[in-house]
Amino acid sequence: MLNLLILLAERFSMIGLLAFILSKANFFKKVISNNVSYKDLSILIAIFSLIGIIGTYVGIPINGAIANSRVVGPMIAGLLGGPFIGLIVGFIAGFHRFLIGGFTALACGISTTLEGLIGGIIKKYYKNTVDWKVAFLAGIIGETLQMVLILAISRPFSSALSLVKVIGIPMILVNSTGIAVFMLIIKSVFDEIDTIQSRQAKIILDITSKAIPYIRNGLNSDTAKIVSEIIYEAIDVDAVAITDMKTILASVGLDEANKKCHLFKKSEVNAFRFKKVYVDNNKRGLGLLSSVTAPLYCYDELVGTLKIFRKNKFVNSTDIEVAKGLSNLISNQLEIADAENQKRIANEMKFNALQAQINPHFLFNALNTVISFIQYNPDGASKLLITLSEYLRNNLRYAGKWIKICKELENIDAYLFIEKARFGDKINVVKDIDENLLNMYIPALLIQPIVENAVKHGILSNDNGGTVTIRIKNNNDCIRFSIEDDGEGIEDEVLKKIVKEGYSNNVGVGIRNVYERIQSVQKGALFKIESKKGYGTKVIFDFPKCQEKDKEEITNDIEIASSR
Repeated sequence: MLNLLILLAERFSMIGLLAFILSKANFFKKVISNNVSYKDLSILIAIFSLIGIIGTYVGIPINGAIANSRVVGPMIAGLLGGPFIGLIVGFIAGFHRFLIGGFTALACGISTTLEGLIGGIIKKYYKNTVDWKVAFLAGIIGETLQMVLILAISRPFSSALSLVKVIGIPMILVNSTGIAVFMLIIKSVFDEIDTIQSRQAKIILDITSKAIPYIRNGLNSDTAKIVSEIIYEAIDVDAVAITDMKTILASVGLDEANKKCHLFKKSEVNAFRFKKVYVDNNKRGLGLLSSVTAPLYCYDELVGTLKIFRKNKFVNSTDIEVAKGLSNLISNQLEIADAENQKRIANEMKFNALQAQINPHFLFNALNTVISFIQYNPDGASKLLITLSEYLRNNLRYAGKWIKICKELENIDAYLFIEKARFGDKINVVKDIDENLLNMYIPALLIQPIVENAVKHGILSNDNGGTVTIRIKNNNDCIRFSIEDDGEGIEDEVLKKIVKEGYSNNVGVGIRNVYERIQSVQKGALFKIESKKGYGTKVIFDFPKCQEKDKEEITNDIEIASSR
């Protein structure tokens, strides 16, 4: 009996080696982590059936039967995959044993099938990974059942009893121990997965804490450069790049990585369509780059990619999981940044609209002009006061609403009338307007802030005054607005910053207000400022043609954008 015990242990070492090799396979890790496809299940059934069959072939012939480790395959398959998997594997391994023949063939075939089922039932009611002690007990139960079935079915009974006396204890001990060892190997795989996931989580958290303040500014070359550097320093890779849909926003590491960022492969696009990462592991030797590309989304719209590169080696599972995590992080932050930006725009619009409605300095100066007119020009004072009241009433009435261009121009005329009352011939106005556009709708105070800037910061800063030219022209599906003055102009340094986020001065507030309102309706619409110090300023922008029936639809778009 002792010699048989030793021989069985030696034969089982072959299966133990196979178990160790199997534990390193990726599909096996997916199976035990319950992240498995039908293909993986098929492979699982095939491999554990093979283990069961090998257990029969490496067995030791004794008295017309075989002392073996066949039970290990079906039992472990059941403990991992549940009743169905255990039953299938048990049946395959058992049927193979039945075909070999011998007076114990039927008993061994039935017992092998039942042992796989027993392992599956234990898995079903043991919610966590089966402990090695439970696996050891399951092995004892399964092998004891096999001995009972041999005694119950195999004939002659005397031969069955003699066989069980020889193989019973050795097979129960070796196979139960083998099943327990197999589960310990699986536990080591779980520990490895936990370690990898903990490392991945730490990497992502470290990157998150450093990158969030920059990602909140949106996806552009400046933020992409900083975030790429943070990722590059945090993980051991050869290059990191962030792109939008047309260009490489930033690249850190190998220069040759840039060559793989310009064009999207069809296979990449297909992966991105399902929000999956794309892995490109070169298999043509050294000197080539392998990469993992993760899509970046903002409100389900693909806006760019994150690429991680390795040179002379494949990207690994940690690279892939980190890329997935960072993709989700950056995408979420881009949505938050957009929502915050829309909220800020909405709040700034309300503030600037209110500021434009009743500017204290303008009102104070206008009233002083009325007072001075009363003394030597009562009729003029009366007309000026009526115009001022109409101007203020319109600002309050149309705040936050859509109005016809002709109404916006009437309010601009009121403003210019009041200013001309103060400054006389220093203010000249030229209009070049297509008449058929006057009944189109625009948001109130879309043109007026630009005209006010032209007057206050353009021509009135010149001792001799100047001319403001207002042009409103057809431009296909848009209306082209142009407000030009021949005043002092804007310095180049200020001109570069004037519509950038966070920049504000007396000139920038009104212009940025109009710029952001236009972009909220039609992103990418033309908005251009041409200026040269000492020669004046010209603001040109396009706005979609909007009739009364279109007004509600565009207004809803603005509200949706602002509430994101």
